[in-house]
Amino acid sequence: MKKTLRLQTRLTIFVCIVVLISLCITFFTIWSETAKNIHQQERDIALSTAKMVAEAPITAQSLEDHSYSALRKYTTNVQQITKTEFVVVMDMKGIRKTHPNPQKIGKRFAGGDEKAVLQGKEHISTASGTLGRSMRAFVPVYDQNGKQLGAVAVGITLKEIDLIIHQSLLPLYFVTSLSLLSGIIGALIVARKVKKIMFGLEPDEIATLLKERSAMLESTKEGILAVDQHGQIKLANAEAKRLFHNMGILVDPREQDVQTLLPSSGLKQVIETRKPLLDRDVRMNGLELVFNEVPITVNDEIVGAIATFRDKTEVKHLAEQLSGVKMYANALRAQSHEFMNKLHVILGLVQLKNYDDLGTYIKDIAIYQQTETNEIINHVKNTVLAGFLLGKQSYIREQGAALEVICSTQVPNTEDPAVTHDLITVIGNLLNNALDAVSHTKTKNISISFRYVHEQLHIEITDTGVGLTKEEQNTMFDQGFSTKGEDRGFGLYFVDQSIKKLNGHLIVTSEKGEGTTFSLRIPYKQKEDSHD
Repeated sequence: MKKTLRLQTRLTIFVCIVVLISLCITFFTIWSETAKNIHQQERDIALSTAKMVAEAPITAQSLEDHSYSALRKYTTNVQQITKTEFVVVMDMKGIRKTHPNPQKIGKRFAGGDEKAVLQGKEHISTASGTLGRSMRAFVPVYDQNGKQLGAVAVGITLKEIDLIIHQSLLPLYFVTSLSLLSGIIGALIVARKVKKIMFGLEPDEIATLLKERSAMLESTKEGILAVDQHGQIKLANAEAKRLFHNMGILVDPREQDVQTLLPSSGLKQVIETRKPLLDRDVRMNGLELVFNEVPITVNDEIVGAIATFRDKTEVKHLAEQLSGVKMYANALRAQSHEFMNKLHVILGLVQLKNYDDLGTYIKDIAIYQQTETNEIINHVKNTVLAGFLLGKQSYIREQGAALEVICSTQVPNTEDPAVTHDLITVIGNLLNNALDAVSHTKTKNISISFRYVHEQLHIEITDTGVGLTKEEQNTMFDQGFSTKGEDRGFGLYFVDQSIKKLNGHLIVTSEKGEGTTFSLRIPYKQKEDSHD
């Protein structure tokens, strides 16, 4: 696999290149303008100096008289004042009459660019002479009658011009170097900042992580819905979209207001209160869902909320798993435990050869068992419910209390097995609450009565427990409410949900210290092939 540079290195190099290119463009622009201005200044100096010398009376007078001693002093002073390289006066034949180097006086002007000025044309040119390559300004010299007597040439070497340009650009070199150094330091700081923001991950690692997280979200069997702090939906996985489709919501949920799309959602409440809503049963468009909604916190700030939800039928009825099935198993365990205790007594009496007491004990057990079970077996034709009640009797007796089962009519078998499971959930939770209520009282009696009339099953559960206050009765069916500590309060909530599912009714009668009675009426259709 080809190894690539780290993001921090790439970002640093990129920023440095951008800064370097910008500085180079800036530098060469300033250098070009500076060189152009200096060249123009030197041209102006050379031309103005040549005009000054050509218009000086001493110049024309010297060329007429052929006396050049004073002229040479004059041109030397002008050269020193103007800091030019040379000031040369020549006659019409191009013979030098003045020159910084006395040995060059009397010789022909070098360079070949003086011909135009000897014809009366003022001009500036660049050529190589005895002092090297230079920029030269030529101005003709005239007498009072306008007759050309010669010409003046003022030159500045290109080396001198380049030196002036270099000295002018010294601050620019310093500023450019300092800017480049600042750019490099800034690039390192920016690269580290970006790396920190990205949690130290490389782009390919982020892309891989994003793909993995997306695949996980899309493959999960729970619907996932995420909203921002304003309640706008930002994420909905494939399962969420499928459940929405089943509810008749066919639009793309993203960027939709969650409260408008799902009026029963509690995500906005979660954002406002900063408290999660867990294991909430929600019915939407005929679909029963189990919702868990929690806030999303980043740096102690709420940035949104996320909901996970599933079709309640697909999780095989959460209440049944948490209560009904567990209660059924506990009842069977208690009955088995009670049976083993009786076997141990029988075994002990056999080993002691106390056959008279053994016979009496077995006879008492048989009579008691027959009396206790006949009421249930003869009247409750729903075998699952009958077995559950028998086991529950043994379990409650094992806990030191008594359960009396009263059947004023027969309870037939039902045509819907789901109804049986909901009944077990309701009865099991209510009996458990009754057992808890009598656990701290002197009299520990619980009774449950059944009456089946006109496809309605009437159930009444009464205990001699501590009872409930009016305030407790008003909140007892709320999820999380319990008088028994934290992480409780689901039993009565599931009772309420199951009764609503069965389209039943529940009335609670209780006084503090006087016990509690739960009266239920549930629609209950008899199985067609059921026989009394």
